[in-house]
Amino acid sequence: MITSSRFFKVSPAVLFAATLLVSNSAWSQSAKPAPAVVIEADGVSITTLDLEAELAKAPPEVRVGFMQQPERLAQLASNLVMRRALAKQAQAAGLAKTPFNQAALQLGADRVLSDIQLAELDKINRPSDMVLEQRARDVYRAETKRFEIPEEVKASHILILATEENAEAKASELLAELKGGKDFAELAKARSQDPGSGAKGGDLGFFGRGRMAKEFEEAAFQLKVGELSGLVKTQFGYHIIKVTDRKEAGKQPFDEVRNTLLQEVTQKILTEGRIKAGQQIMQHAKTHPEALDAYVASQQPGSK
Repeated sequence: MITSSRFFKVSPAVLFAATLLVSNSAWSQSAKPAPAVVIEADGVSITTLDLEAELAKAPPEVRVGFMQQPERLAQLASNLVMRRALAKQAQAAGLAKTPFNQAALQLGADRVLSDIQLAELDKINRPSDMVLEQRARDVYRAETKRFEIPEEVKASHILILATEENAEAKASELLAELKGGKDFAELAKARSQDPGSGAKGGDLGFFGRGRMAKEFEEAAFQLKVGELSGLVKTQFGYHIIKVTDRKEAGKQPFDEVRNTLLQEVTQKILTEGRIKAGQQIMQHAKTHPEALDAYVASQQPGSK
């Protein structure tokens, strides 16, 4: 028989971290004009406050989109007034009084109110800007490797494919022409057999280690800016490489990653606060696994 005790191993981290992305400002009540009715139908109405409450569940960019397109707001209001009218009809028909529908209504209210309470917890647990700044700098100092920028080179090449007859001899001729003063980009456009870079004068852009064939990489990273390689043989054929720029290894400046780190630190702190609240709730929870076992059994095929 399937036992249900394992189902009661509730993880607050899952519940509270998953809802962390709800905007903290979604439920805030700042000074605003009194709600105005925007649509009426079948004895019910929708106000600007109803629209605000509905849009509070959406990501900020979605809310902005509605504000920029009033016709979308009008459609939303129409949808809400139809929903409210149908709800009124259900109430009149007594549908809200059945045990199942009462449970569904309670769950809906639970979702809304729990989100409101979580948003309030976030307000309480959110540290000052000074603390967040310090935490972000602590992460930046502690996770050094995360912000390392590897060395990169920018190179161009001319390729003669290994399948080409007398490939090495042809590549040697091109190398001699380059040493004689021929323009690298023009020669690459005319003679390189790499369809990807040939049309761009052989330009491969910037790349770090581990991106190219081993022999190509070793040669490219040994060259100075403006220096021309000899023939470099890889599985693809014979290459002539010219390094045109170089970026030395370094570390991303704090200012470049500051906003990302502030968001990470904030989310971590708020999630920890939510998890703690969930753990406090579940600490003295009393479970009834036999009730869940009986329910599961009643839902099996053939059960009465």
